[in-house]
Amino acid sequence: MTWNQERGRPAGDVHLRPTGSGDLQIRSAADADCEGIKSFVAGLSLRARFLRFFTPASPPSAAVLRRMCGAAPTTDVLVATQEGAIVGHAMAVDGVGPDGSATTDLGLVIADRWQNRGVGSEMFRRLTERAAARGVRAAVMDVLPENHHMLSIIDRHWSGVGYQFSDGSVIVRVPLADQSSAPLRPGQVA
Repeated sequence: MTWNQERGRPAGDVHLRPTGSGDLQIRSAADADCEGIKSFVAGLSLRARFLRFFTPASPPSAAVLRRMCGAAPTTDVLVATQEGAIVGHAMAVDGVGPDGSATTDLGLVIADRWQNRGVGSEMFRRLTERAAARGVRAAVMDVLPENHHMLSIIDRHWSGVGYQFSDGSVIVRVPLADQSSAPLRPGQVA
């Protein structure tokens, strides 16, 4: 695995070939993707925006867009693209949990026509592997209770999941694989 020296995150692409479509690429977001991410969010259906951001508002504010582009050093962002257009966005924002352990807050949204094709599952897999390599112990997600699709993805892909209901959302906590080696640091090659 190679590391993106500027952002300290794994580079490397995953190519998927969904039925009836051309190649889909999953890769680390770059600074040049910010306008594409903004357009992607604006082009989402109201339901997709609501399920991801808990509001149908569009476009994202400048502060939200900066985070979605991975501007913070504790943010890991992946985009899924087809023919250069962004069709999926996933991000992990590292922090510290209530018990003092390293956690990451995950968020994901896939364009409606690309849902149910494994894109989101692959993006989550990549983000959690990368987080575990950084020494993160758990992934946390806020999910609306009516987002049955996301909750079923979580149930299918992870064991030991904890659920807590709080302020109109489901707080999901997923333990990540224990890493026997020391955590990777930005710029370090695995």
